[in-house]
Amino acid sequence: MASRTRKKRGFPLFWFLYGIFVIAMVIFWVRAGIYVKKCLVRYEASQPRNAMDAILVDFKQRGMDDYMSIEGEISRFETEEQFAKEFQGRVKGKILFYGQAKGFQDPAAPKYELFADGDPVGIVTLKETSSEPAFLNLLTISQWALDKVEMPSVKGEKSFRVTVPNSCKVKVNGILADERELTGDEEMASEFAYSAAYVEVPKFVTYEASGLLETPKIEIFDKDGAPVACDFQEKNGVTTASLKSFEESEMPSDLAEMVLENAERYTNFFSADLTGSKASTAPIRDMFPSDSYYLDLADTYRREDMWMYSDHGTPTFKNESVGHYVRYNESFFSCEVYFEKEMKLTKTGKIKVDVTNFRLYYGLLDGKWKIIDIVTLLTGEE
Repeated sequence: MASRTRKKRGFPLFWFLYGIFVIAMVIFWVRAGIYVKKCLVRYEASQPRNAMDAILVDFKQRGMDDYMSIEGEISRFETEEQFAKEFQGRVKGKILFYGQAKGFQDPAAPKYELFADGDPVGIVTLKETSSEPAFLNLLTISQWALDKVEMPSVKGEKSFRVTVPNSCKVKVNGILADERELTGDEEMASEFAYSAAYVEVPKFVTYEASGLLETPKIEIFDKDGAPVACDFQEKNGVTTASLKSFEESEMPSDLAEMVLENAERYTNFFSADLTGSKASTAPIRDMFPSDSYYLDLADTYRREDMWMYSDHGTPTFKNESVGHYVRYNESFFSCEVYFEKEMKLTKTGKIKVDVTNFRLYYGLLDGKWKIIDIVTLLTGEE
């Protein structure tokens, strides 16, 4: 019997290659899964809300002074630092959390609303510091940092209301108040009622503002820039002052001489010691405006009452003084004059003393100083 030779059959190449393919695919998908997971983890970690969590921790530890910005207008009498201080007071020691800000969101600058114990206190804006594509450019891995914290312009509960002459300047926290703070109310002192017909007289104006965070420091300066003392009061958060007096200053000697000479001449008219005083008001007319009420009074007295004045010798003036000089503006001033006019009566030889104490208001009319009003402060005689 012939022997048979059995042919060996080898492992099929198909299955070999198929096995390699399966193994490669398993490795590929495992690696792909790991890659995708890594990308998704990185993507999730790069979300702005995660940056906000870290920022919130930093807020609690170090505060947010370096990132503060004011949204809207603030009082021009206070600084952003004061408003930032107020903001810090609103969040200090409170539980901070955040939520998505309402309205349109810029993907490159996401915004979150910041809450302190449930009360909204500001808007936090983030900024993208870096980015890179991932997972076939389908995802973007971003890094975020704090850009700014916008706090609304906080309205404080402090205010002020100050009334001063319109020649004065008012400074609030070192800043000059102007027409923006004027209320529009103007008041004229009754003592200037007659003078106002001839010259510009001072009026009292009122400055006010509200919404201040702190009690303001208020300073008042006269027309020459000198500080003026004033009594300030604060009640229920409102600082008030009413300055309705005027600062006195030193009177120029030539002006004082003119005033004293005019006052003596005026009183001499009424005691018939001026030549021509019984005939007309001409001896004193140059001291007054042509339509002055005081010329009318002098003319009435000349015609009706001058005869009653006792005959006497030449008067002498004693204890004369001119003071309490107030220069309201370039064309208006007042001062006070005092003197004792001593006269020896012809019939009895008795000494008669008239005491004169006037407040005189002068106006500069056509380049000359004229008496436009007279207030008698003290009258008496011996």
